[in-house]
Amino acid sequence: MKARIGSSGAGRCNAAPLYLPGPTAPAPRLLVWRYNQRTRPEQDGRQRAVSEIDGKVFPDDELTSRQRLLAAYRGEEVDRLPYWAKVTNPTWRAAQPEPVRNWSNEELLDYLHADGLVGVGHGVSVVRPHVRTERSTEGNVETRVTHTPDGDLIEQWTWDPDSASWHPTEFPVKTLADLACFRWVYTDLECPANEQAVARSRAHCQQVGERGMTLCGWGTSPLMHLVEHVIGPINVHLMLQDHPDEMAELLALMHAANVALVRTVARNTAADIVCSVENTSTTLISPTQFREYSYQHLRDYGREIKAAGKLHELHMCGHTRVLLREINTIPAASIEAYTSPTLGNTRLVDGRTDAPSKTLVGGTNVNVWLWPLEKLQQYLAAELEACPDNRRTVLTTAGVAPRGCPAEKFRAVGEWLRTVPVRQ
Repeated sequence: MKARIGSSGAGRCNAAPLYLPGPTAPAPRLLVWRYNQRTRPEQDGRQRAVSEIDGKVFPDDELTSRQRLLAAYRGEEVDRLPYWAKVTNPTWRAAQPEPVRNWSNEELLDYLHADGLVGVGHGVSVVRPHVRTERSTEGNVETRVTHTPDGDLIEQWTWDPDSASWHPTEFPVKTLADLACFRWVYTDLECPANEQAVARSRAHCQQVGERGMTLCGWGTSPLMHLVEHVIGPINVHLMLQDHPDEMAELLALMHAANVALVRTVARNTAADIVCSVENTSTTLISPTQFREYSYQHLRDYGREIKAAGKLHELHMCGHTRVLLREINTIPAASIEAYTSPTLGNTRLVDGRTDAPSKTLVGGTNVNVWLWPLEKLQQYLAAELEACPDNRRTVLTTAGVAPRGCPAEKFRAVGEWLRTVPVRQ
């Protein structure tokens, strides 16, 4: 099965994994449970074997991790508050002592008493027949030259060892002529399902089983992709003003390509959740721009994902307070990386009030996890108490776990949350 995008500009707008947002970083270890081949890390002074069908965080839990998370995503009752620690990544791991940094992802989440939200591949390839990209690396800088029929696009990405991630340091589109070149990235684009990758994704989901839910990201809607990866947060606004027709044509071409991509991903992935990785923030785009572009596009993607029987998740880690009522009407189950002040500007009570149809995955920010444990617990209790109820809430660090927060603190929070009543 494959989708083909015509060369016309029909449709609205979007971009994403179609034009990969950076060099290939070291692949993280897969989160895989082999229950019958291991024991969990030491808990309460002893190890306990885990059966192949267990899937529970604590032995006396009423629900498995998967059942608890599914209930939260559906707005149903849970046995206790779901909790996910975002530590299964090289950024947090690199700062941890032995043996923690070498624990598998499964061992980490077990030790922290955390539920599992597990990333798996989406199993879709992207074929761009009119462009060719060459890469060269010098030190921690990768230069990419994309050859198109109308000229070359040059960009640079720099590796940051502290965050273990790539960051754009030169954007490929700088001029009106570059806009014409960039169109070729999406012209006649094909996105066929990769049967082998789909099979790997399906096997990974089966291995996770009842210990969590699985998700895959398909990419980013056009405007935010242009802001973050292609034109940059300043020039994109200048181009929207100076070259409105050319930008409208590009956004429409990108969106048509993304609709086809999302449709193929949603129909083929074995993941429970398909995520639009937006990083939405009114520090980067205005509420008016969100309503004109991102909102319309995300509604289209959400319809495709829902039609395929999957849950649509919106990764929105920025300032979204004034957007919540619009976000509430997007076909989506959840807002992930939902970030509290002062790093973000949305509290749990804001989301439960203005976006009640959305499960809030987050509710804190990385700074509070650096506080002493007692102060952190008081903060969490107050944020939960301020809400009309605790439905549709999955407590996390919002962003990637801060390197300065040790595993022991995450574990202590997991144990404490078990005792916190859930108002449903």
